[in-house]
Amino acid sequence: MTRLLRIARPFALSAAAALLCAAPLVLAAPAGAQTADGQTGAQAADIRPQDILDAAVGDWNKDGREDLAFLATTRGDDMQAGLYVYLREEATNGSLLSLALAVPDKIWGGRGGDTAAFGQEPSIKALANGSIAITTQNSAIGRNRWEHTISLAHRDGRFVVAGLTFNSYDTLQEEEPLSCDLNLLTGRGVVNERKISFAPIALQLQEWETQDGEDPGIRICREQ
Repeated sequence: MTRLLRIARPFALSAAAALLCAAPLVLAAPAGAQTADGQTGAQAADIRPQDILDAAVGDWNKDGREDLAFLATTRGDDMQAGLYVYLREEATNGSLLSLALAVPDKIWGGRGGDTAAFGQEPSIKALANGSIAITTQNSAIGRNRWEHTISLAHRDGRFVVAGLTFNSYDTLQEEEPLSCDLNLLTGRGVVNERKISFAPIALQLQEWETQDGEDPGIRICREQ
């Protein structure tokens, strides 16, 4: 599996770039695709190949075919990225990819360089169980450093946030570090090496809202 992921990662990046060269065609969602507001229908997005931040290849819906997911900056905001997930089409026996999920401007972070600091780049990868892991981070700015990963699982035709890991620390050591690992679908987890239980939740990424810098998963971590 490790070898497969090493091979798949560069393929995913080049495949995503190739797909987006024809962005108006490729990013028109077929009937049944989930759009940012959770509705079905067409999803228009003006994404160029150079807007892609990271990509991953994996079998998201467990049909034995490799699918694609990528993060790309959208709407001119350098610190917000969108998630775009493609599945292999049944109608073409898997020879073509079809847009299944489009959630623009949902993922925090951007490309380090002239307009942003390095150490705040988001990333995406395929997990061995077929889930999609999306990681955001701040390892460069201010005293509060953190790494935040959510995993998306394909369940009953939807992509739901199935898990969360969050690690943060204060460089001045005036606040206690927080380490959290949650299975949101089972309602079990570990916070600072202590096992916890909580009411399970199964939210789609479109419903995964951040308030005052904390999403539903982090709030569960801090309430323990």
